[in-house]
Amino acid sequence: MPPKKANATNRVTKGGRLGHGPKWTPFEAWNFDRTARETIPGATCKQIDSFYADPRRWNAAGRPQRPRLPTLPKTEAENESACITDRARAALAEPVDALGVKYCYTCFECGRNPDDPACGVQCYDEIHSGGGTTGMKTFFKKWLEIRHTGTADKGYGVFVKTNGRYEIPKGSYLGHYVGEIVPGPSKNNMYLYEPQVGLEWDTDRPIVDAGKMGNWTRFMNSSCDPNVGEAIMQIGKVRVIAFFANKTLKSGDQLCIYYGDDYFTGHGLQCTCDEFEGPHDPTVVGAGLKARERQQQALGSQS
Repeated sequence: MPPKKANATNRVTKGGRLGHGPKWTPFEAWNFDRTARETIPGATCKQIDSFYADPRRWNAAGRPQRPRLPTLPKTEAENESACITDRARAALAEPVDALGVKYCYTCFECGRNPDDPACGVQCYDEIHSGGGTTGMKTFFKKWLEIRHTGTADKGYGVFVKTNGRYEIPKGSYLGHYVGEIVPGPSKNNMYLYEPQVGLEWDTDRPIVDAGKMGNWTRFMNSSCDPNVGEAIMQIGKVRVIAFFANKTLKSGDQLCIYYGDDYFTGHGLQCTCDEFEGPHDPTVVGAGLKARERQQQALGSQS
């Protein structure tokens, strides 16, 4: 009786790719014998010598918690699904741990630090998405633009485009605040955003720092009568500081939030928004209360 024909899909020959093993040796046995005699080199580890902030500062803060929260609603302005794409999953993944310091990059389009001269306003204006999702990339490019406000004290700002009849309905989701995850506030950094609304700074609470890395939302200026509010919400499995329209935004309107009482009192600053004539103290005119009222009204309009 002739011998049974070998299964070519589970055999290797002496002239195979690695050139080991006798003819018609079963693959599993041949591979086991090969790995016993050969060492397969692994990837070279990269040592991180520089990092942001002292890792010991994280002992009290710990890892940011992400409880289950309501998902963001679809709006007329963002006619896209709130589902996370592959790019967004990479952009909004858990912060990377390097020598005890958690951080996350935010300008994924050009691969540079957003404060790098090569990654300036033009990067956000032309190709950068509002956080990584396809829906937000389309929304930002279609509806918004970053340009100079014309005043030295405000610099750049975010505006609804003027080259068309654009109108963003009240309650529309605009984008979310992103940056480095750091353990506590720094008095010298003015791009900090604590992921809690209406609470004072806590040195043991992880916060979002857009001083070195951030998306287009870091260009929003402050106003004592803001047309943009914020809330902690959930997109897919990611917890974000979400921004939404407090009122209907029309063509040419500048998007403004209220930075909070601590921002002005902590830095000894006065507000220069157009709601009042000349520099003024927003804590005296009740800007915080007005911002909270607008926020509650806008969130109520979504239900």
